[in-house]
Amino acid sequence: MAHPSAAGYDPAVATILVLEDDGDAAEPMVKALQKVGHRAMWVPDGHDALAVLVLGGVDLLLTDLSVPQMDGVTLLEALRAHSRFQSLPVIVFSAYAEGRNAERLRDLGVSDVFVKGTDGPSDVLRAVERHLGVPPRPEAANN
Repeated sequence: MAHPSAAGYDPAVATILVLEDDGDAAEPMVKALQKVGHRAMWVPDGHDALAVLVLGGVDLLLTDLSVPQMDGVTLLEALRAHSRFQSLPVIVFSAYAEGRNAERLRDLGVSDVFVKGTDGPSDVLRAVERHLGVPPRPEAANN
């Protein structure tokens, strides 16, 4: 997030990286995040996500697990191996987030896990807001 003394600072605005290989699945999530005022960036594969994260300025990662180049679990393992990323909030939104994967995700410090087809963008948005310390907004429930 921006430094509190920066002009135009708004603690409710965060930069969120969405890692999703399916543009049709990413679009509603990105739009929901933007609707409540966040900056949302979308990347289609794990290597692109890692490059954006290394550049800095990302406040939260929202990731699918089944993505090309570097799957979500491998990306998380790489991130958590570096102290700079150990406290980065991560939310997983994936069809493959159950069972053994769910255990591994907990071990990697994933904040929340949502299952595609069961949970929707509004569920994920509420978790994003909670992890960023933003009070609930009425429009978040209408997505």
